[in-house]
Amino acid sequence: IRSAIDPHLRESQNGFREGRSTTAQILALRRMIEEVKKDNLTAVLCFIDFKKAFDSIHRGTMVKILKAYGVPPNLLRAIETMHAGTRSKVVTPDGNTEEFDILAGVMQGDTLAPFLFIIVLDYALRKAISGREQDLGFTLTPRRSKRHPAVVLTDLDYADDISLLSNNVEQAQELLNRVGLECAKVGLRLNAKKTEVITYNISPEHQPLTTTGGTVLKEVEDFKYLGSWVNSTEQDLKVRKAMTCVWNSNLPRQIKLSFFYTTKRSAAGSPASLHNTQRLLLPVAMVKALLTGSSP
Repeated sequence: IRSAIDPHLRESQNGFREGRSTTAQILALRRMIEEVKKDNLTAVLCFIDFKKAFDSIHRGTMVKILKAYGVPPNLLRAIETMHAGTRSKVVTPDGNTEEFDILAGVMQGDTLAPFLFIIVLDYALRKAISGREQDLGFTLTPRRSKRHPAVVLTDLDYADDISLLSNNVEQAQELLNRVGLECAKVGLRLNAKKTEVITYNISPEHQPLTTTGGTVLKEVEDFKYLGSWVNSTEQDLKVRKAMTCVWNSNLPRQIKLSFFYTTKRSAAGSPASLHNTQRLLLPVAMVKALLTGSSP
């Protein structure tokens, strides 16, 4: 199913796809922010959070989408069977509730579940964005002629970690509305408390972004996207300084290596704390130092 469907997924989605990682998304976002600051451009970034995303996908809708994406009938039947007839109950201090049918969410622990999720999300984002990129996205390269239209970027995604990108508040609001409405149709609902906005070179008196329900979204100075702070490297530097103390200590080499891999996974999100070109070289230098006994 992966080999058949993956070529048809949107390029902006890197989650659970072979040969892709968080690195490219954060590098792209940071590079864009650098250009915005350097050229004094206007931009609005909206970092979306969904309420219990993997547990909310409507299964009936998922099957229809998988069929539309060309999943073979035999595999489609197997997926339907796997999700059919699932029931649960709630354990409370006063005893268990009656069993009830589960009609939403992909199967927990199933290795195929994350890929099924991004297929459904791909469908929703495609419905929301396709054909409107030029109107709603952030302009990377201005239009030169009819043969050379503007190059725009509307979103960067890693599974349900989504960053929407626009030139101004009006575009950002429409893009957010469209994404919110289409995602709701497949069972995904925005978590307004955790969906946050960053603006660049926008008037402080601008209209705040809101959900389709009218909830005003929080505007912040920085945001931790895929484990990395997008607007500054201060937080990343703190991690590096803390790690350096370990490298220079008298701990056994094996403990240092174990600490390195554990810290890298937890702080980086595989591997997200090291997301500019120079920092990508840092772990290699540290590993070499640990293995050779030299200073990093």
